[in-house]
Amino acid sequence: MAHRPRAPEPTMPIAQALTTVDSSPYFERVLRHALKESLIDATRLDGIRREGAKGIVQLASFFSTANLRPELEAARGRLVTLVGLALEAESGGKLDAAARLLRDKTLLALSKAGADRLRRLHALPTERLLGAPEVFSESEKEFLARSTAEPGITYSRYLAEHGARERNQQFIDAAYWLAGKFGVSRDIAQEWHVFCESVINSALLVLFAEKKPSGFFSVDRFLKLAEAATKKRGASFGPLDAWLEDAPPAIRRLIEKECARFTTEVLPILREHPATEIYRNQDRFSGLFFFDSHSIGEITHHDKACAAEWQRIMGTQGEHPDVQCGVLLMVATGLEPARSLRKKDALAIWDAFKETGFNETAITRFIDNVVPFEYQSDIRRLWDEDLGPEAAQQLDGDDETRVLGYLQETCRTSWKKKG
Repeated sequence: MAHRPRAPEPTMPIAQALTTVDSSPYFERVLRHALKESLIDATRLDGIRREGAKGIVQLASFFSTANLRPELEAARGRLVTLVGLALEAESGGKLDAAARLLRDKTLLALSKAGADRLRRLHALPTERLLGAPEVFSESEKEFLARSTAEPGITYSRYLAEHGARERNQQFIDAAYWLAGKFGVSRDIAQEWHVFCESVINSALLVLFAEKKPSGFFSVDRFLKLAEAATKKRGASFGPLDAWLEDAPPAIRRLIEKECARFTTEVLPILREHPATEIYRNQDRFSGLFFFDSHSIGEITHHDKACAAEWQRIMGTQGEHPDVQCGVLLMVATGLEPARSLRKKDALAIWDAFKETGFNETAITRFIDNVVPFEYQSDIRRLWDEDLGPEAAQQLDGDDETRVLGYLQETCRTSWKKKG
């Protein structure tokens, strides 16, 4: 039996690159490097010790008291965090540069520089919210205490939070800028207390749907804007390009991205869901659009009008499927809806269907503007998945007896069946 030759054993071991991660505070790493490279001499080291002791007492006094040992120990950690933050930020993370900073600057100056960075971070918004209520904001002292408590904020975490908050500020600036273009002052927009995306989406909807944009919308205008937007085939936003020519670069870049997001994310929602569902179902569509303050009363008025019209047509029988079917077929064929079909109504439905088919636009308008919100999804499903397809099949023929029989079985009718 032939034996396969064995592969020769490697004459040298494969080198393994092992990296040790130093998890100690950045200040301590810089100090060790400075001592190792002789960038700090004994005199400067003594100075660091004296400055450190003084800084610890100052921090303990600022946050609590300098008379308790636990507070002094906590202050030591705070000092290490603040100095390390300043060293890493100003040196770009390069140990040599950081060591020279530690040599040339006092610990108190570095501690203040670190605290100033955190103060500027605290001043940036945590939410993309116009006029955020003060009750939700963290005080500067609380923020400094939280950020410097063990284990303390790292420079990477600082950069991540700074980036997120700076992005929030850009959205706020863009929302105020767009509101201003629509004639709304910053003071008024600040009182809205709404998320920036809703203001930006609303402004873009107006610009997308109207050739001559005329301000933010109420509910009734939103219905028209949504319908126009869903029918539009282009991707232009009216005068926005001209507006952006004079906009600050950061706002211009952000709004250009928001235009792309509007067409890929917001517009499909408008095409998929009725406008009435969007403004009524705020649990699901919260923050998508902003409605001008007076439109809250308008919604109530609109809903009351819908309820009155639904009551007029349906009486107390609005939940009965046979009544709903008759009303929908009358609406779909241009008849005045009623809760019960007369024989002449049934024949008129049949004649209208044979001539023009069903009017889907009339059905959508009726569901959106007359049917109470709590029934809308069920009635839409009834028409789309059951009644509409079946009725179209049953009414497509010349057999009057069969057609009338189908309508009597499906709808509430007022004439008797023949024996």
